[in-house]
Amino acid sequence: MLGSALLLAACGGGGDGGGTAGGNPPPQDGPKEAGVCGDAGSGINHGALMSTNCQYLSSYRLFKDETNPTANPAVGAVPYDLTTALFSDYTSKYRFVFLPDGSSAQYSTQEAFDFPVGTVISKTFALPADTAFRGIENETLLETRLLIRRESGWTALPYVWNADKTEAEFSAAGAFIPVSLIHDGQQIDFSYEVPDTNMCKQCHQFNDGVRNAIVPIGPKARLLNRAFDYDNGPENQLQHWRKAGILAGLPDDLSPVTTVPAYVDADASLLAGRTTAELTALAKGYLDVNCAHCHRPEGGASNTGLHLEYWRSLADEPVKHGTCKLPVAYRAAEGLNYDLVPGDASSSILHYRINTAEARHRMPEIGRHLAHQEGAALIAAWIDGLPGGCP
Repeated sequence: MLGSALLLAACGGGGDGGGTAGGNPPPQDGPKEAGVCGDAGSGINHGALMSTNCQYLSSYRLFKDETNPTANPAVGAVPYDLTTALFSDYTSKYRFVFLPDGSSAQYSTQEAFDFPVGTVISKTFALPADTAFRGIENETLLETRLLIRRESGWTALPYVWNADKTEAEFSAAGAFIPVSLIHDGQQIDFSYEVPDTNMCKQCHQFNDGVRNAIVPIGPKARLLNRAFDYDNGPENQLQHWRKAGILAGLPDDLSPVTTVPAYVDADASLLAGRTTAELTALAKGYLDVNCAHCHRPEGGASNTGLHLEYWRSLADEPVKHGTCKLPVAYRAAEGLNYDLVPGDASSSILHYRINTAEARHRMPEIGRHLAHQEGAALIAAWIDGLPGGCP
């Protein structure tokens, strides 16, 4: 049985293979690649997935149409989406998860689900010509990232689509792709960055003193507890996974399952009508998916003292959220002294770093080159609505 996918950053792993990003595969009378990557067949190439970093994405046979990784996955795969997604330069993302036949992931209340060896998670990034018109027919394929659970642990591989969008090629070094889009009526020209294979630990690191490993980020109950429009109609994703046999341990009653509230760009125009409690829930959900994979005790930014998990109580632990807290090492512009100043977003480092695109200051540090205008607006509205202040 195969299942659904989530958001990931690219990271490297074992196996051979290589290639030059953006190149066209050479004309072939036989297989594109030698060895297990060149095995013929109609189903998923499990042997290659578990052992080798193939040069071409199509060698794994994950999708029925090798030129379209946004639809029609191999039999058994399940698409999924998140309530609130990590911002990645206004790209659209298409996620699928593939589980070995007869296997299932183990439910977790707070962490990402524990997936079995043989799991593959795919996420494809496509850039819309205009963010007002989404859908792959209005978008350009940029990259497809795979996260593969091999015997040695999770391996993540970035595949960059060529100019003709006929093939995606493995690129350990990542890539910079000159792109242009229209957002809110304005044209934006920039370089989209495909992360290299050494960047994954910055986002996917998990070290709780017992294990130090790379783990998925997105497939958490609080981010999946929402309806998805499947071929047979809308259904709660967690229930769908259970029915498909790919999720074990899910409570029968989903009402106690925490849910991160959905926030999309269009919601920015409605912030003025939100209560403080609603803004807090939305902002904490946004920080959870965009920041908390690092800003948590088990993450790469644990030493900052800024811990932004959704389940952490702002009322009980205000300093962990940055309230009137001096940064550990960061030096910002004059007048920015505290991570978060209740009632004053313009004086809060947290808002400043989310709202800037400057490489030295932006947060997250990787995964974006643009500032997320609508995300910054949410954080500003939340902070400005908090009572209090700082000395």
